[in-house]
Amino acid sequence: MRRFAVDKGDYIYQSEEASGAIYLVKSGMVEMTTQYPETGEGVDSTHGPGHVFGEVEIIDSRPRTASARAAKACQLVEIPREELMEILYDKPEKSLILGKSTFEHLRALYDDASLDSDLERLREEMHVSIRDAVVAHESRVVKSHNGMAAIAVPIILLVLLAGASYWFFHRA
Repeated sequence: MRRFAVDKGDYIYQSEEASGAIYLVKSGMVEMTTQYPETGEGVDSTHGPGHVFGEVEIIDSRPRTASARAAKACQLVEIPREELMEILYDKPEKSLILGKSTFEHLRALYDDASLDSDLERLREEMHVSIRDAVVAHESRVVKSHNGMAAIAVPIILLVLLAGASYWFFHRA
């Protein structure tokens, strides 16, 4: 485990980065954010003291699905994946470090014995898929707005030029 400080506005990790650790908030506030092309950065959730974040991607070994940014100056504890696996499997009595809410979330996602875990995984996947679809849609909208501007500017210039020509040649 490693303790470190993060200043307000600094990123702990960015979306799409490889997952290598989970984080425990000792003090301060962390926001999970998604960058939307048209509307900018949106806050998906916040984590205060005692909360753990980044756990789902680390268990799944997938890239980060959101960015983590310090909303206030923070003191964090970083737990690398190898150490987390040791805590979970070799020393389960120490798994209380994850906190009850994180443990319940992980159990709901990865307990293969129940339909509820399948539904929870589906909800999580749908949330990520919907967010990715919104980002992709906004990206297309921004590109189409830029394309429309590229078409509109010459048309506006032609209209102004025609109007100026008419005025110049027909002023009596």
